[in-house]
Amino acid sequence: MAKLTWRVTNQTQGNTDITQYVRSISYTLGRSNAVSPYSGGFFSFTMTNTSNQATYAQVQDFIRIAVKGSGAYSDAFVGHVTQRQYQDGPGTALNSTVTISGVDQISMFGPENDLVASGGSGQDLLDRYSAASYYGSLTGFTDISMYPMATPNNGLQAVNNVIAGDGGVVSNRIYYAPRDFDAITQTNFSFGRTTSASQIAYQTFNRVEATANGTFFTAATVTNQNGGAPSTASAVTNIILYYGARYLQVTTAENALTTTASWYANAFSDPNVNTFLISFTDVAQNATALDFLPDNLFFEPSWTSVSYTPPGGSPTTGYYYPEQLTVNVDPSNTTVNLVMSPISYYGRFTLNDAVFGVLDIDRLGVS
Repeated sequence: MAKLTWRVTNQTQGNTDITQYVRSISYTLGRSNAVSPYSGGFFSFTMTNTSNQATYAQVQDFIRIAVKGSGAYSDAFVGHVTQRQYQDGPGTALNSTVTISGVDQISMFGPENDLVASGGSGQDLLDRYSAASYYGSLTGFTDISMYPMATPNNGLQAVNNVIAGDGGVVSNRIYYAPRDFDAITQTNFSFGRTTSASQIAYQTFNRVEATANGTFFTAATVTNQNGGAPSTASAVTNIILYYGARYLQVTTAENALTTTASWYANAFSDPNVNTFLISFTDVAQNATALDFLPDNLFFEPSWTSVSYTPPGGSPTTGYYYPEQLTVNVDPSNTTVNLVMSPISYYGRFTLNDAVFGVLDIDRLGVS
């Protein structure tokens, strides 16, 4: 039976490996949908505390959570301890535990609107949000790892430095120019109903349409934080006539207001586009496919092929991005829950394409 192996180390205390005391791990990264803000990731793990092992994870300590299959460890979450909660057993305290909780750097200073990005000296600060950010990629150092230079005291300054003039922030989200689809990387595995050497089998699969997911707009107004007239754009005429104007309003430090408004109004103008809610466990997977996860999902997520068959429908395959990742680990297994956004929410517009199309030929006839 294939399983993932997890490791917890305390970087503040000389890279001390404390995995032997850990009973369970849980963490969440990302955002709930493709237009919601990043408010930061958070983690917790429960440790045995029969002889004050809590000293191995003290408030403000820098914790690194890593994972591996049969190969080397890859970082899955890095953050600082923010609190400890004790569960003291009676008598000899043999059942005593402590729950360690913490957050990544973005949580330390909270979601920020409209940052004017300049400079470029930050290192490894924008990790999980690199590909998960607006258009699928940042440039330069793009890890949100909590290295010593990015302590909670100077975290906000580090963010200002690392973003380096490549863009600004749109409504709490990092904004960068759209990417050509031929520049978008794909994972070495897919998601489907069954497992194989190159496919992860999901145990639960749910579809949420854009209208129920807060990602359906037919018009957008974008304002520059530095002043000037806002830019408003609408979806193609037939869509506006059929669905009416459903506005999204954002403020940005980016100057390309017209392009940004047009992107919003078109990329999110289909009420029937599905976001996927997927879960799977490691013990239900092929060992070869499981080896792809540490690097291709936990460390550096990317576009993944997802196959499914709707009730009464035909087999369907598309490319999706893990917008949010929640992981729960205990000695028996690892359970992963994913929120996955379609590739049509990202990148440059392709009007009529079965995989990458923003507006397919059928939708051009809406009236």
